[in-house]
Amino acid sequence: MSDWPDDQLPLFLSTFSSYGPLPVIRLAQGSTQAVSITWSANRAVYMPMIIPWEYPVKRVWWCNGSVIGNNVDFGIYSPSGARLYSTGSTAQVGTSVPQYVTPSVPFVLPAGMYYFAYACDTSNANRAFGNVVTTAANGAVGGLLSQASAFALPATATFATYGTPGLELCGITRTESGY
Repeated sequence: MSDWPDDQLPLFLSTFSSYGPLPVIRLAQGSTQAVSITWSANRAVYMPMIIPWEYPVKRVWWCNGSVIGNNVDFGIYSPSGARLYSTGSTAQVGTSVPQYVTPSVPFVLPAGMYYFAYACDTSNANRAFGNVVTTAANGAVGGLLSQASAFALPATATFATYGTPGLELCGITRTESGY
């Protein structure tokens, strides 16, 4: 196990935390706010995360926007593009709220670099994004990557240059229940 005491680990790690791409993008962009933005069908976005300690993953989550009724897939990838975890196709539940999925077997991510991945099966999905990536250049500065036609998330990612505005608010938690 880690040298970091479990009771001092953050309860949640997200793409908006200091371990994700938002701080770098914020330097390039300047402001942030959560808004709902329409998703591009079947596109996956890969968001870099640096985890400085072993982290027990009990649930994964993302924030739904104001329109739901579609299927999403959240995953975790290695820097080389190997899928380490995926929720599989999951129906959206609840508008403008976080949605949690519990892995069938909780797992531990060793300290290191990962990509959180998010994909949705239709373009009428409405996502709760941070309105921070207004240009492809800002996304590139934050290390975001994408892949067309990637629903459900593939076993091996084919990373491509990021070109669509928006940063999905998603992450992992060491809690088994609650927020």
